[in-house]
Amino acid sequence: MKKGYLYTIVFIAVVSIVFSGVLAAVNAAYKSRIERNVLNAEKASVLYSMGIEADDAVAVFNERVTQKDIEGIYLYSAVNDEGVMVYSIPFEGSGLWGTIRGYISVDQGLSTIKGIAFTEQNETPGLGGRIEEEWYKEQFRGIGIDKPLVYGEDSGIDAITGATSTSNAILQIMNNFIDTTLKELEEADGK
Repeated sequence: MKKGYLYTIVFIAVVSIVFSGVLAAVNAAYKSRIERNVLNAEKASVLYSMGIEADDAVAVFNERVTQKDIEGIYLYSAVNDEGVMVYSIPFEGSGLWGTIRGYISVDQGLSTIKGIAFTEQNETPGLGGRIEEEWYKEQFRGIGIDKPLVYGEDSGIDAITGATSTSNAILQIMNNFIDTTLKELEEADGK
């Protein structure tokens, strides 16, 4: 006995409704855990950008990091593992495929990058997505910000081969961050 198209359509609709319901129930059951994990990952990113190593990121964050609001600029401050007071400030900007978000940490004098961490990016895996790799992030640690950041031997910053647009987007985000957010922070801190 041959079943018609109506049977196929009804079967697909029922299966879709059942599995959608299961997925919605699982999402609702784990929603608080998902939100907690996102917050914990955010704290770990702040610590990484500051140069603070921690096995238990949440405990170290809660113990060592202070949240501040300096005239509308939301940031975190802490003394890093080198004994230097650092500020970790959120940033966001446009990448090739979407928004790139994360934290840039600078020393208290606002003259040196102490680290960078990415919390959200939608770049091409294996190409632009390599911005999350240690070698890429670590090359910004200790870079002075008295002039615009550029790639090349003179600066010590390498772009990602095959990801020119993403690499250029990161430099544009960082240079905009230095020109706007850090200038505003410097003015607010000087008052």
